[in-house]
Amino acid sequence: MWTQPDENKKSWGDESSGSPAASLSLRFDCSERQGAAIFDLTGAVDSPTALEPVLEAALQCKPNCVILVLNGVDYINSVGFGSLIHFSDSIIAKEKTLYVVGLQAKVHVVFTCLGAHKVLNVLATLDEALARLEPPAESK
Repeated sequence: MWTQPDENKKSWGDESSGSPAASLSLRFDCSERQGAAIFDLTGAVDSPTALEPVLEAALQCKPNCVILVLNGVDYINSVGFGSLIHFSDSIIAKEKTLYVVGLQAKVHVVFTCLGAHKVLNVLATLDEALARLEPPAESK
């Protein structure tokens, strides 16, 4: 799945691109909005390295807020959840904030069973996460 990105959006996971995500069952698009890096994920989070390409991009991006949008994630298992915890720990270690939003029903069940709401900033929608961001400082 590759779409020509606009200037504010990048895509990974194209099977013909040779990118690290090419052989994975997880694809993602990255964009910036209100000073946050937004990663729209599609597919399954089912391996210990599933989120590595996303993490690499998140650590290299300028914004200090990272939002993972999981609307397109239809499956996560306990190994994938471990990958998400590693992702979170790495983001926090770089003094960035992480929000996880848009859980499908099946993924929400896994998050609830594993207690994700106690260790991650899980919100229902992207708009809720964006509302929590501090407004940019006003120029004088």
